[in-house]
Amino acid sequence: MGRLFAGIVDDAALFPPARESLEKALPAYRDAAGDVVIGRFLCPASRVAELRTLLAADDLLDVGVIADTGVDDLPKALEDVVSEPRLRLRGIEVALPEDADQARAATVTIAALATEAPAFLEVRRAASWHVVLDGIAAAREAGAQVGAKLRTGGVTADAFPSPDEVAVFVGACVERRLPFKCTAGLHHAVRHADPETGFVHHGFLNILLATAHGGSIEDLLATDPVAIASRVRGLTDDQRETARRMFTAFGSCDIDSPRSDLADLDLL
Repeated sequence: MGRLFAGIVDDAALFPPARESLEKALPAYRDAAGDVVIGRFLCPASRVAELRTLLAADDLLDVGVIADTGVDDLPKALEDVVSEPRLRLRGIEVALPEDADQARAATVTIAALATEAPAFLEVRRAASWHVVLDGIAAAREAGAQVGAKLRTGGVTADAFPSPDEVAVFVGACVERRLPFKCTAGLHHAVRHADPETGFVHHGFLNILLATAHGGSIEDLLATDPVAIASRVRGLTDDQRETARRMFTAFGSCDIDSPRSDLADLDLL
């Protein structure tokens, strides 16, 4: 069962709301990196140079670079990662410009990403997102190592997509056989309301199950941890393979809670 969650949690401690310093986040990732569920250390392109100054002599870290300064400045950051033997480039994430035609922006961005590392394009929640997913899927069919990315939360209520929106996105990705990852808000396994903010957070197990079932809204709305764990155990081998081939990972600024939730549900 543990292999179902291998590398599913990317460490996003440098990003909101945690905004940890590299001096704190990097040692925490080192300590956790041996855990089967921990994936990449996510680093903004603008901080790759700083990251290199803090590496230990025996580091060998899997890194995902987030293009926080746009595509134009990305090549230098990627070169800095690739040329550093203590870092392994395992992914790139790019948010499409908010004020641009999303389908065209996706095409231009993919063309600019001349790298063998998988790249995930953050798709805006808009009426045209099916067209954007079509473009990313077509590029993948043509040989580009690309996928989609969905923002599932944030520091404001409107940053959280509705269950219907998530179901449509997941279903569209599964239909197109397009790998995706999620970011923000998925700190816990099961859908819940945050006691401090009142924001309703999606659960990463909810999304995993919805992916296995082709975009099931029922899975996304479920809130009973015991029932959800039972559904996960009941997945067939084919469903598990589909779920992880499509839902590749999620970024979390808190890497302890996902691991604790899985352990509490006896899913590791």
